[in-house]
Amino acid sequence: MPIQVWIQTIGRGLYQLGSAVLLFYMPIVFVNYGNLSATEVGLAVGGGSVAGFAGNILGGILTDSQLFGRKYTLLGASIFAIIACAFATITVNFPLLLLANIIFGLSTGLYWTSADASVMDVTTPEQRQTAFSWLGVADNLGFGMGTLGGGLLLKVVKPAEYVFAAGGITFGVLLLLFALGAKETRVAGESHQMQKGWLTALTDSRLMIYLLVNTLFIMYIALVGGTLPLYFVNFGGTTDAVVANLFTWGYVGLGALLQVPVIRAIAALNYLHALMVSMGVWGVGFGIVAILGNYADMTEISQLGVFAVFAIAAIIYKPTSSAWISELAPANLRGAYTAIAYQCWTIGYVIGPIIGGWAMDQPRNVAQYTWLGIGLSTLFGLLVLQILSRQNQSTQIIENQQ
Repeated sequence: MPIQVWIQTIGRGLYQLGSAVLLFYMPIVFVNYGNLSATEVGLAVGGGSVAGFAGNILGGILTDSQLFGRKYTLLGASIFAIIACAFATITVNFPLLLLANIIFGLSTGLYWTSADASVMDVTTPEQRQTAFSWLGVADNLGFGMGTLGGGLLLKVVKPAEYVFAAGGITFGVLLLLFALGAKETRVAGESHQMQKGWLTALTDSRLMIYLLVNTLFIMYIALVGGTLPLYFVNFGGTTDAVVANLFTWGYVGLGALLQVPVIRAIAALNYLHALMVSMGVWGVGFGIVAILGNYADMTEISQLGVFAVFAIAAIIYKPTSSAWISELAPANLRGAYTAIAYQCWTIGYVIGPIIGGWAMDQPRNVAQYTWLGIGLSTLFGLLVLQILSRQNQSTQIIENQQ
């Protein structure tokens, strides 16, 4: 792998470590140790998600621009993240917390578009899925270390808000990494008119079709990360602490361990067929959750197994999706294509928690059938991927003839 892939891999781990400290512990710190309500914290986090939507657009523009390019957009993302942690550390009221989340939302938009474009620039089509799988390993390791490390810090630092200073230090290290190690990977001389470039992306029928199924994938990730642990606590007879450990080791930890081997195992498949496999595994996982709803006391082994199934689904999806976007995008529009694809994260993280929150307020049987309905939605996803695969084959035939 090119050295810039390893730079981005280390960067991904650092970014996710800092993000976990900031976002995972924000509700805990400001509700349990501060003077803010859960509703206020939720609104502040929601404001960050809206800012992330704008940040993706801005990130796409800056990443593809000659003035900023990949490297300076990465530096901007790191600086915004440091500022967000600084505001979180001194936050005493809702406006400051909202400001911290808005700034961090902009940071995430800048980071993900420029980091992915940097990897696309320096890898061949044959390398990309494996390259993004290594970023997936760092993603899981960083997030796991952030949640575990933040919990340890929360026990010793006073006041509790100082835990976010650790996130700021992590992002400071990230800033140094990008300043000293990252190279500008955008090919010199490539240029495009901004409006024309984005119009090209928005009128790419394959990208637009993929957004439908990509939003489904993100909704599933949001449900597994937010709603499923609560379901196991409320309806499975498991404590918060046990579910947290099962999620950390069964979903995050196993995801890091199996990321590269699983991607190598499916390397013979094209990207869309690999995404079909991922979609099928998501469906199997949600079906198992629905079946477990028949039992009042779900065993820890069964819950761990469910998290393991979803870990496999996620580790197939994440690097394959990024590699598929890189196949679609012209070299000078990688920022725009990536930015549009990442808007699905905003949409999916709105739809998923709404469905999940509603289901958790219902009786047990309604919650159980909700999981079954979510599992059946993967059939729609498989249909869309099949349509997309046929259109992609037709497009490639036409391009080869030309």
